[in-house]
Amino acid sequence: MNTHYQRPTGSNATSVGDKNRRRWSRCLRSRVFELFKPIDFLNAEGSVVLNAIHKQMADHRRGRWNDRPSWVSTRIRTDQMAIINMLQSRHLNATGKEISKAEVLAALMAAGLETIINHRDFGGDAD
Repeated sequence: MNTHYQRPTGSNATSVGDKNRRRWSRCLRSRVFELFKPIDFLNAEGSVVLNAIHKQMADHRRGRWNDRPSWVSTRIRTDQMAIINMLQSRHLNATGKEISKAEVLAALMAAGLETIINHRDFGGDAD
């Protein structure tokens, strides 16, 4: 199995379309609203956006900044990135369409969100 993800070029794989480009992000957001109070998530999301704006304002070298950033940067371990790359490659092989790393992560989160919030370490009552 090829574990190295290489972006397709000059093919139909990159023409996902707006609806499918954020499919897993929409799925994750839907699961969050099913499992948490919407106001709790919206407050958390607002806090992330506000922190991103403050970071952009503090960085004078960038110049202009967006009012509402939609991306944040984080550091993950190399083994976690390898899994994301492998899943990107599998998605391309299975569907013939490209998927972003953010969407792979959203798919993983949507699939495991309920299990994690029910775990004792995250405030639930299961092991």
